Amino acid sequence: PALFRSLPSVLILSIPGSTPLGPSAFPVVFSFAGSCSPSILFPGSFLLCLRLPPRFSLVNSFFSLFSSLLCFLLILSPHSVPFFLLSTFLPVYPGLPPGPHFPSRVGVPNASDPSPLLSRPHWGPPDPGVSNETSSLETERFEELPLCSCRMEAPKIQRLSEAARNHCMATESADGELSGCGSSIVKRETMRPSSRVPLMVLCETHRARMVKHHCCPGCGYFCTAGTFLECHPDFRVTHRFHKSCMSQLNGMIFCPHCGEDASEAQEITIARAEAPTPAPRPTGQEPPDTPGRADTSQPRSPAGAQCGNGVPGGGGGISTLGLGPGLGREQLEKALIIHEAERRKKLRFHPRQLYLSVKQGELQKVVLMLLDNLDPNFQSDQQSKRTPLHAAAQKGHLEICHVLLQAGANINAVDKMRRTPLMEAVVSNQVETARYIVRRGGCVYSKDGSTCLHHAAKCGNLAMVSLLLATGQVDVNAQDNGGWTPIIWAAEHKHIEVIRLLLTRGADVTLTDNEENICLHWASFTGSAEIAEVLLNAQCNLHAVNFHGDTPLHIAARESYHDCVMLFLSRGADPEVRNKEGDCPVDLTLENSEVWFALQLNRKIRQGILNRAMRTERIISRDVARGYENVPIPCVNAVDNEPCPEDYKYISENCETSTMNIDRNITHLQHCTCQDDCSSSNCLCGQLSIRCWYDKDGRLLQEFNKIEPPLIFECNQACTCWRNCKNRVVQSGIKVRLQLYRTAKMGWGVRALQTIPQGTFICEYVGELISDAEADVREDDSYLFDLDNKDGEVYCIDARYYGNVSRFINHLCEPNIIPVRVFMVHQDLRFPRIAFFSSRDIRAGEELGFDYGDRFWDIKSKYFTCQCGAEKCKHSAEAIAMEQSRLARLEAHPELLPDGGGLPLLGP
Repeated sequence: PALFRSLPSVLILSIPGSTPLGPSAFPVVFSFAGSCSPSILFPGSFLLCLRLPPRFSLVNSFFSLFSSLLCFLLILSPHSVPFFLLSTFLPVYPGLPPGPHFPSRVGVPNASDPSPLLSRPHWGPPDPGVSNETSSLETERFEELPLCSCRMEAPKIQRLSEAARNHCMATESADGELSGCGSSIVKRETMRPSSRVPLMVLCETHRARMVKHHCCPGCGYFCTAGTFLECHPDFRVTHRFHKSCMSQLNGMIFCPHCGEDASEAQEITIARAEAPTPAPRPTGQEPPDTPGRADTSQPRSPAGAQCGNGVPGGGGGISTLGLGPGLGREQLEKALIIHEAERRKKLRFHPRQLYLSVKQGELQKVVLMLLDNLDPNFQSDQQSKRTPLHAAAQKGHLEICHVLLQAGANINAVDKMRRTPLMEAVVSNQVETARYIVRRGGCVYSKDGSTCLHHAAKCGNLAMVSLLLATGQVDVNAQDNGGWTPIIWAAEHKHIEVIRLLLTRGADVTLTDNEENICLHWASFTGSAEIAEVLLNAQCNLHAVNFHGDTPLHIAARESYHDCVMLFLSRGADPEVRNKEGDCPVDLTLENSEVWFALQLNRKIRQGILNRAMRTERIISRDVARGYENVPIPCVNAVDNEPCPEDYKYISENCETSTMNIDRNITHLQHCTCQDDCSSSNCLCGQLSIRCWYDKDGRLLQEFNKIEPPLIFECNQACTCWRNCKNRVVQSGIKVRLQLYRTAKMGWGVRALQTIPQGTFICEYVGELISDAEADVREDDSYLFDLDNKDGEVYCIDARYYGNVSRFINHLCEPNIIPVRVFMVHQDLRFPRIAFFSSRDIRAGEELGFDYGDRFWDIKSKYFTCQCGAEKCKHSAEAIAMEQSRLARLEAHPELLPDGGGLPLLGP
């Protein structure tokens, strides 16, 4: 069938007249044609088939014999002149590479390609008007890149299996060491990952791994243990290969299995199957895009989700408007001028070419493609659903980002890894590109999963962190899916300058991840004593324990970080604390090491001073709230051996044990219709409270009446304002760090672990709602709090059996907190919520207390007296004795009584 296509030629094929025209008439010819792509038919040649009458049978036989012989010669002699001409003049067609590789590739689909090559025939020359230049990169890839043959079986080679003595010939690469398999083989068919590797017989295990593309096509070794690259052309398929075995072409790197772009390949580390488990470390879910242990890139938000502050770019014409002066602006102006000069040319592009041109920074081609109406939001599965804007942001092509956004690119598009273009710019440290995307409305903060600030802190990009914080749209204490905050990421990767910056912006060093590690645990894990000291100076808890019971000292001792161990011991870390495995820090060290000697010396010194009167403070509970509050509330005891109190049930909201008939009907709620943060005087909830008493930081205003506090009506679920408006303080829960501790004279008490400014919300008095009649019949009335409702029946909160940390707050004659009645979920005036606010600045370590009132002491002073120790204590034993003495003198000398006839009260 027209074999000499390089020159105009005619091949006359005769068929006996009694034979129907079809494959059965000339099976050799059709079998050869069927094994080749239809693209081998060249223009300028044609086939002349003659159907001669039966009387010309001799002529028919001659032509048939000649045609069959010529076809067989062509097939059996690939180096003959006809084949040379055929391979030389074969037209370029994507998917069927010409040239000397043709015989081994024709009609054989790539093992990793789900569609065969012959499923895309091309009958003739390219369409007129199509520019071959625009697809040159794609063409060269298919022409020169050798692909794998992992899923192909070659025939049996008896001598090969005999030479191998029927044993597997696989070679495994494990941590840079090579080892053979030697297992018995079942099948004798040979396999190999590519034509560069000799054929070999394999056992069933290695045959299965070969089919899964776990054998490197470059060297032929199986990727068993160590560090490799992994390509994901499909979520069900993984291609493993060595970094040194990547295919390279025109400065780009490609997967040796499938020929796809390998710049997005992930670096994975596979441990030996027989290797011992590494020393425990605080772990979390491994994100697919980074090798760090504290990663959070697991996708949880729905595809296409966008932030409220980001909108897709407009689809207007492409111009330099909005692009600052510089090289990028000049390049864009030049590209627009070139396009204006060549706009009459008819060019056609494939949508996938846009991504490749953007990645290469080919601005002129990008402009041509966009003006040819190519979709700027095209997402290819081969590029993990990344848009061209992702590639431009990653490479820092600012002018291309500008062009794409003008063409209608979605500024908040997400790929398979849930990354936005802004995240790509942050991870790649493209500060100017990130600044431009933020200015154009890119999403800075996402409440679901990892944020841009997490990535910037992890990479140590100080300028990028400053840029993100300057937007005012990020939460410096945001936690990703693993519970890690930006400061935890920075601590794990030893970025001390980033840590210092985050601390100045209010980073909380006590927040825990999903395994209850704080950032000090991660600093000790990385061995950075300098970072650990910065965190300790920021009031980080040295005695914090994680889910495994490890303190920072445990981790530093296990990792043999001598500097960190010495720092923790000098700050008072307890070397006798045992984790859940029963190990103290010295048990986790190597004997006679520097860390071992340091811990042993500290232990002996402690044993020598055990006779001191001062007891060591012990942590007896890492969180009395058991996770029900926003922050953990530890319990310590340095006075006696009293355990953590457990004679009550910890709750975070008021409860009822009998019907109270509280009006919780949402239609009865008065509510505001604000669209802002409820800072205006028109907010109805603020008007109900006389005015909104919170400032922008959620603290009470200076003019708030602390002696007779007014009612506060916070915004509720019926309001149209946002959940984070400034009139929702109490309902947001505890935000300050508190500690339950054993006092010397007053039992259990509560103290602050941080400096608390005046007007800050501390906590809510929580307990069981009961009526006044029920309160009268209860034996223990030490935890009753009168709700002071003026109308109707009186109700109380009893925290004896149900309560939160506020039940342990003691009386102070000079209180530093005040109770305020607040309404949130309902507005039933009989049942206000009791919230405690600081009445002055409170120092870290200072005990919290409020005034129980004279009615309480009128009754309780018969049984015990106040032990607050204040200079002007009104209810101490001395103060009560002085008052009784004064009253006795007045009773003995009535003439000292005032004209009113009543006994004068004790002065203030």
